Amino acid sequence: MPLLLIAIGVIAYFVFVKDSKGYTSTSAEETLKRRFVNGEIDETQYNRMKETLRR
Repeated sequence: MPLLLIAIGVIAYFVFVKDSKGYTSTSAEETLKRRFVNGEIDETQYNRMKETLRR
């Protein structure tokens, strides 16, 4: 029974704490695309930053 509680605690930690710290599956390039689509950066900035990421 105590092992079950420990296992539940560990799972809860990885689900809630890791997500709240910003560990997501979003890649840097996906974030860059989102910023471009939302108008946060222009096409020149987008292309320059994309090339930098691919180096």
